[in-house]
Amino acid sequence: MMRRIVIDQLRPGMYVVDLHKPWLEHGLWLTRFPVRDWAQIRRLIDAGFAEISIDTRRGRDIDLPVTRLPAAPPPLPLRQVVRPPATVSLGEERRRAGRLLGDACRQLDELARAARAGERVDALALEAVVGKLIESVARNPDALVPLARIKRPETYDAGHAVATAALTVALARQQQVAAPELEKMALGALLKDIGLAAIDEGLVSKQGQLSQAEYAIVQSHVEEGLAVLEATVSLPETTVAVILEHHERYNGGGYPYCMAGDDITLAGRIAAVVDAYDAMTSDRPYRAALAPTAALRQLYEQGGVQFDPALVAGLVHALGVYPVGTLVLLESGHLAVVEQGTPGDPLRPVVNVIYHAGRRQYVEPVRADLSRKIGNHYGRILRAESFERWGLSPLRWQPA
Repeated sequence: MMRRIVIDQLRPGMYVVDLHKPWLEHGLWLTRFPVRDWAQIRRLIDAGFAEISIDTRRGRDIDLPVTRLPAAPPPLPLRQVVRPPATVSLGEERRRAGRLLGDACRQLDELARAARAGERVDALALEAVVGKLIESVARNPDALVPLARIKRPETYDAGHAVATAALTVALARQQQVAAPELEKMALGALLKDIGLAAIDEGLVSKQGQLSQAEYAIVQSHVEEGLAVLEATVSLPETTVAVILEHHERYNGGGYPYCMAGDDITLAGRIAAVVDAYDAMTSDRPYRAALAPTAALRQLYEQGGVQFDPALVAGLVHALGVYPVGTLVLLESGHLAVVEQGTPGDPLRPVVNVIYHAGRRQYVEPVRADLSRKIGNHYGRILRAESFERWGLSPLRWQPA
């Protein structure tokens, strides 16, 4: 039974199913969860929640005996892993990341060419690329991931592979995956779409809905890719899981095996989330790219349906509600590019103000910390925007 209650009635043992606030007003990644202790309740009160709904079939009801709320404990964040500080400046790492992206895309293009020609595909030649990807994200996670999101249509397949590998590293690190497993996951992300080389390009990029027969051909790229790769070398089990499971869905509605829930490996569930996110934020022949925040919102809405909700949450924590490189509209009417997140305040990042939307003209760039209560003349973020809509170059205005 669903019951709507005021926040003061919330007690440990209850099961929350609705916070009755839009996601972007609170920034919390989970809206359905068991209430474990008083500290968790105190955090919800401090965050300004007034009413919530509980499911009495999954947890405690309000008519049970209650205990007086104890004194507030020290505030604790909702479950998240604090990422280590960057060890290299964003500008320096971005220059390194640009070179790494070019090298990785060239190697992947060569592997795809070999696959199309029926030649030997040396998957393990990418191990050096994997190592460099991991090192880049460790040095400064805000460099490679946003840069990899910007792709040219003619190199989409290779760019998508590198971008999903970078996202895999970021999310796996956030989930505290051990280094050896992380390397295998990243290798799988680079290789997972190699089977598309065997499918007609016109079908892969077709505008409009695919027929059932066409869709079956596209789906075959999963097992076709593994067959091509394992004809040369035996791949690690985790790498194989990424290749085979990145199109499986949490509710069992994916392919090729219709796996569901925890029957999908952690590697497969991570791959599904990052593959969908990068595809959604990339321009395709059949649709325009979504802004990163809009894509995260859609993933969030599908948490527990198509995607593992804990991993969607992890991706939000790893990237921020407004990922670095996102164009946003401020209350002042200015457009700004997100430069870095603010720990503990994901809705108020540090931005670079570059343009006035009302006057439709550039302004002298100004770095502004939106979390500052004094000295912030720009107000809060109203929404994410598209660079293309305003005729701005996303590559030019990436943080440096």
